[in-house]
Amino acid sequence: MTMKARLKRMGISARQNVLHLVVGANLSVIGVMLLTHHHYFFWPPQPAWITALENDSAVGFIGLSVGIAMIKWALGPRHSVALNRFLIATASAYYTLMSATEFMHGLFAPMGVPNMITSGVSELALLFVTLYMAKISPTEDTKEDDSVN
Repeated sequence: MTMKARLKRMGISARQNVLHLVVGANLSVIGVMLLTHHHYFFWPPQPAWITALENDSAVGFIGLSVGIAMIKWALGPRHSVALNRFLIATASAYYTLMSATEFMHGLFAPMGVPNMITSGVSELALLFVTLYMAKISPTEDTKEDDSVN
């Protein structure tokens, strides 16, 4: 298959999976941000293990990994239903955790943190996007042939 045909097929796949690309890009950005800012979460003050867990690199790594995998899935020639379900479920859980945590920061932290509330609203909206993606996702594996129309 020629490079031009591969790029054309990738473009078609991207147009068919725009939401996966948007969510994947957002998860990747959140993941990188959490990987590079180890003191982002500061509430609740006690017990300390909660903020230590939230600020752990694993949280950022999960977001980055799921984001990259979602982008790869969206652009790839084969679309595994099982992988799609796993990625959407993980993204939904991730957005739920992030949204709830950011709302708690914004509402209960001393003097509130307006950007945390804004982030919480955005992540809640993306949670609804992932739930919509789960609703419209295919239920059977699809395989595309090597020819591009």
